[in-house]
Amino acid sequence: MNDVVPRIATYPIMSPNGLDYAEPHVYEIEQTRNPEWTKDTIGVLHRVRGDNLVAELLMQGRAQFACTVVAPWCAYRRVEVAATAPEDVDGSIKLEQQIQIATEQFSHPVMFQPTVIASAEIEAFTGTASHGLDELWIGEEVGFPMASTIAVQSFWNAKTTMQSILRLKRISDGSLKRGSFEVKDVPEEGFYFLVEVEAGLFDSLRHPASFQHRDSIYTMALSQGLSILHREDRFSDRESWVDQQNLKLLFQMLKERNVPTWEDGDEFKPNQVAAAFHPHVLEKEQE
Repeated sequence: MNDVVPRIATYPIMSPNGLDYAEPHVYEIEQTRNPEWTKDTIGVLHRVRGDNLVAELLMQGRAQFACTVVAPWCAYRRVEVAATAPEDVDGSIKLEQQIQIATEQFSHPVMFQPTVIASAEIEAFTGTASHGLDELWIGEEVGFPMASTIAVQSFWNAKTTMQSILRLKRISDGSLKRGSFEVKDVPEEGFYFLVEVEAGLFDSLRHPASFQHRDSIYTMALSQGLSILHREDRFSDRESWVDQQNLKLLFQMLKERNVPTWEDGDEFKPNQVAAAFHPHVLEKEQE
């Protein structure tokens, strides 16, 4: 997940690490799952916390939740606007949106960026503290052009959990024996397993003579990664990983399929889980 790129705008935008709104006014999202959805369906739970300008415009129907879907390497872009109205739940404006992203149609990564957009032109008014704005905007003239972005989140990878939890990196410094690889866990970006692959093996995986051999390497790498969850005590405490998006989704997938998780001790079999969740497309990181 990438940080939001700084922007220049003549109106306030609610964004991660942004300065336009005072705490605790934030726009959050969570990726959701439903076993009845197709594999191309991604659920996005939008949430605006606090009594603020963005929440007010959403409830008035003058703003809408949306997702921008992009495949940057092939110039593909579309915006999906949520078809239903949001609800006020315990002081937060919420809506779960389903977006269709056929990732297999693209040879390069597909990303989505949750947003709130103005569905009508918002004529200029004077910003006040009741809008949740930072003092920078209080007393200033505020207005939004139609279709302008009034809240934005970071870009998220549209790959499935099994596709996003493994990343391959080419190693050519001689530290790995020919045809070997090592797996490490990386807590950043929602958590993933970094598979450091010897250069010769890495190149053969990119242009495999045998897809069965390639797939078996992927499954072995995933099994080694899952073994880290099984043996490391730091993963026995749910509070230590529940905020890591990929691990949370993986845990949900196992529960949905009645498969033991790393919380179940020796009942959790990493090799069997890896075989059951066989990954077929993976991100590759060059040196």
